[in-house]
Amino acid sequence: MTFSFVVFYSLMKMTAEKADKAKEFWQEFSQKDWPEDLHIVGDYRFAWGTEWNGFLFLETDTPQLFFDFWPRFREKTRWYIDNTRTVIGIKRSPTEWLQDA
Repeated sequence: MTFSFVVFYSLMKMTAEKADKAKEFWQEFSQKDWPEDLHIVGDYRFAWGTEWNGFLFLETDTPQLFFDFWPRFREKTRWYIDNTRTVIGIKRSPTEWLQDA
C-alpha cells in the first residue's frame, strides 16, 4: 500500500541572501539527508488559489517513515518555512473506485 503526502508550505519573507541560503540548504538536504524510501514525486513552486507558496508531493510504502522524519525536517527548516499543512491519502489505481460500486 502506498501512502501519499501533500505538504503545503508558506515561506517567510527573505532577503536575496537568505533565499540563496535556503536554496543551498534544500539542495544539500534533499540529496544527503532525505530518507531513501520517502520519495519526492514533485516539488511544486506555486499553489494558486491558496495562501501557500508551494507544496511537496511525497510517497512511501511506510507511513511511519514520514511521521518519524517530519518533526526533524521541520526543526531544520523552521528558519525559512513559516508554516505547513499536510494532507495524507492512500494511492489507488485510477479505475479502482469503479470496482467498489
